[in-house]
Amino acid sequence: MRKISAYPLLISALLLVVPISLAGPGLYPQPLNPQFEAGDEKLTCDELNLKIARLNPQTYSSKPGFYDDPYHAASLWAGAIWAPGAWSYMAYSGVAEYAEYDRMQDAENRIEALRYMKARRRCHE
Repeated sequence: MRKISAYPLLISALLLVVPISLAGPGLYPQPLNPQFEAGDEKLTCDELNLKIARLNPQTYSSKPGFYDDPYHAASLWAGAIWAPGAWSYMAYSGVAEYAEYDRMQDAENRIEALRYMKARRRCHE
C-alpha cells in the first residue's frame, strides 16, 4: 500500500492561511475609503491629475481568469496523473489573486481621495 505524504496539503494550507492572516480585515470587497495623505490639500489640479494618471495602471489586473490560465490545467493534469503536490499551484493562484485584488483596491481608494480633492478645488470648472 502506498503511503500518501501530508506535505502537499501542509504547503497548500500554509500558502492560504499565512497571507490571508497577514492581509487585514475582510476577505470580501469593502466600500471605498478614500486614503488621504499629508500634503494632498496643497496639490494643484495638474498635480492631482498626474497622480491619478500614475495610479491608474495599478487598478488593472494582469492575472488570467481561472479557465484562461494554462498553469491551472497543467497543475490539474499533473496532480491527477503524476503528483498530487502539483495541486498546490491552485492555492498559490488563489493567494496571488487575493494579493492582486488588495493592490487594486488600495489604488482605487487612493484615486478616490485624489478625485475628492479635485472636486473640492473645483478643477473641472
